[in-house]
Amino acid sequence: YLFQFSLRRDGSLRFSEESGRWGNFPGILAGWNISKEDFWQNNVKFINFFKLKASWGKLGNDRVEPFQYLSSYSISNGNVLGTRIYNVGLAQQGATNPNITWETANIYNAGFESLFLKSKMTLNAEFFYERRSDILVKRNASVPQFTGITLPDENYGIVDSKGFEMTLGYADAGKDFSYSVNGNFAFARNKVIEFDEPAKSVEWQVLTGHPQNSELLYKAIGIFNDQAEIDRTPHVDGARPGDIILEDYNKDGEITADDRTLLFQTSIPEITFGLSFNLSYKSWSLNGLFQGAGNMMKQIYTDYVGLSGNYLAYDGEDRWTTDNITGTKPRAVDRTAAYWRTDYPNDFYHHKCDYVRLKNLQLVYTLPGKIQNAIHLKNAQVYLSGQNLFLLYTKNKIMDPEINGIFSYPLMKVYAVGARISF
Repeated sequence: YLFQFSLRRDGSLRFSEESGRWGNFPGILAGWNISKEDFWQNNVKFINFFKLKASWGKLGNDRVEPFQYLSSYSISNGNVLGTRIYNVGLAQQGATNPNITWETANIYNAGFESLFLKSKMTLNAEFFYERRSDILVKRNASVPQFTGITLPDENYGIVDSKGFEMTLGYADAGKDFSYSVNGNFAFARNKVIEFDEPAKSVEWQVLTGHPQNSELLYKAIGIFNDQAEIDRTPHVDGARPGDIILEDYNKDGEITADDRTLLFQTSIPEITFGLSFNLSYKSWSLNGLFQGAGNMMKQIYTDYVGLSGNYLAYDGEDRWTTDNITGTKPRAVDRTAAYWRTDYPNDFYHHKCDYVRLKNLQLVYTLPGKIQNAIHLKNAQVYLSGQNLFLLYTKNKIMDPEINGIFSYPLMKVYAVGARISF
């Protein structure tokens, strides 16, 4: 039987001494090595080790804008008083809140650890639930924006996260050959519980109850082929053949702000996974890592240029023209001269970025012991390695799915040849 208790007491100068500088953060962990029980050893012999475990912990976060409890000022634009005297002034920066304190997270975990088949196979699983509360947010619904009043941050927001992680591995060894393979898979999803959301006119635009950073966008459902299709389809003023068709979500015959819907997939993947391996034969060894992610989307770029400059070949292929009215890409435009670019942001330029990549690969040769002894070495190896070698799968056909957008610095492939020598 296992039991552990911990207590942290942390202080941060980002909060006032009177209201919230210090926080107490306890944690409890309990476990039961059930495989040591007599009934287990007598009846479940193919499972060599099995442990149940559960934990709860409270953590604090102070990585927020510092000193919000203090009034701050900046030098403002001055003015001339009298004849030739120029006077500068001071302006207060935002509103203060002397009561801000730590953001807190209560994390609950439950899972098991196990060894099978004479300890050659491992299987571990863990499920978690986290409630992050006292998140610093502004009460946007309490004071309308048109009042011009700037509210301070308050410890008010709440976000829930839950998910699981599993690992599975197998290892074996012979006289000259050994190998091990280990895989992991994780899923995590968050949900906004409270952030003082302003009232929405339609229920499908309410962010509360959905993932953080969900975007409110029009849904792109195609490209207008010709004027006849525009006339029979709900559209905005100024729509032309070759423009993006926006979905009339509420079916009222018009494209209005109420037709925007939440895009729940964000740039943060809900699924992550990996597979590592190690193969050894006499003096040679090969190890590598496959890495992947899923359930994510990114606005990788917006096609602001067309006739006025360069654009991606991806946009030029099967673009709408008068000779290709069934094209799947919108017409070329002059800068922002198209309604869907700025006034009606939509999901056309949001792309799925799921991928699987060979992240690392290394081949190692260890010099035989006789040679090492002859030249007075304890260990000597030479290796050839590569990093970010290639994608096995990707849903993004435009750019590398691991970078933020086409204007980000590209992910580099790295090849290396080297040696590790100890005397």
